[in-house]
Amino acid sequence: MGFKRWPVIIAGLVLLAVVVAVAAVWLSGDEPESPSATPPSPPASPSPSAAAPSPSAQVTREGVVFDFADGLDRARVVGAAAGPLAVREESQTGGDVTLVPRDGDFAVRFPGPCANSDEKQCPRAILDAGADAALNPRLRAFRWGAAVLMAPAETSKGSNVLQKGYSQFGTQFKLQVDGIEGKPSCVLAGPQRGKNVIHVAQAARGVADGRWHTVECARDGSVLRISVDGVPQGAAAVPAELSIENDAPLRIGGKGVAPGNDQFHGTVDDLFVAIG
Repeated sequence: MGFKRWPVIIAGLVLLAVVVAVAAVWLSGDEPESPSATPPSPPASPSPSAAAPSPSAQVTREGVVFDFADGLDRARVVGAAAGPLAVREESQTGGDVTLVPRDGDFAVRFPGPCANSDEKQCPRAILDAGADAALNPRLRAFRWGAAVLMAPAETSKGSNVLQKGYSQFGTQFKLQVDGIEGKPSCVLAGPQRGKNVIHVAQAARGVADGRWHTVECARDGSVLRISVDGVPQGAAAVPAELSIENDAPLRIGGKGVAPGNDQFHGTVDDLFVAIG
C-alpha cells in the first residue's frame, strides 16, 4: 500500500469514530451537561414566622376546625356534627375580617387597634359559627386553641380569640390574649355555690412578638391547662362537676360587635375545638 493512501485512511477512521459517538448519544436520549453558570441554591430555610405544628391537626374524634382553606364562611366539622359548619361575619363601624395568605393557605386578620378615644367609633368585626350543640363538651375532656400572630402594638386589655358562652351567666370556655404583655389565657366559667365563678390558666410568657405561636387549652376533669408552642405554661383547678353546656354561639375575634367587645387585633389560623 502506498504512502499516499495513509492520510485518506486515517481521515476515514476519524470520521467513523465521530459518527459512532454521535449515534451513541442520540440513541441514549441524553445530552452532555454543560457546566452550571451558578452553583445550586442551598435549601430554603423555614420561615422564622412559622408556628409549631398546629394542634388542630389532632382533631380526629369530635369537634370543629377553622383552617380557612375554603374561605371565611365554613369550617371543617369532625365526628358527630355532620357537614360543614356555616360561619358568618359580623361587623360594625367599618370593621372587617380579611383573608391573608399563610403557608400556601389562608389565615384571617381582624381590625387593628383603634386610636379613637370614643370606642363607639372604632372598627369591630368577628366571625360567628352558630350554636351547634355538638360543641358542648359537658363533662368530657376537651381541647381548644389556635395559631395566633400579634405585633407588640396589637395588645389590649381584653382580646378574645375564641369563645362559646359568657362568664357572667351560664357556662363558658374561652381563649384570650390580654394585657400589654400579650399573655394568652384559657378560661372556664360556670355556676358554683349559687354564683358564676371564672377559672383562668394563664401562660407565663407573652405571644405578641410579631411571630406565629400556637396556643392550646385543655380541660381534663378538675384541671385546666394552657400550653404555648407545645410547651406547658400554666394550670388551674376547676370543679370536676362543672359541665360546659350552653346555647350560645361559638365566636372568633370577640364576644360580639357592640362597643366593649374585647376585639382581637391580629391574625389567627387553625382554630379548633376537639372533644373527647
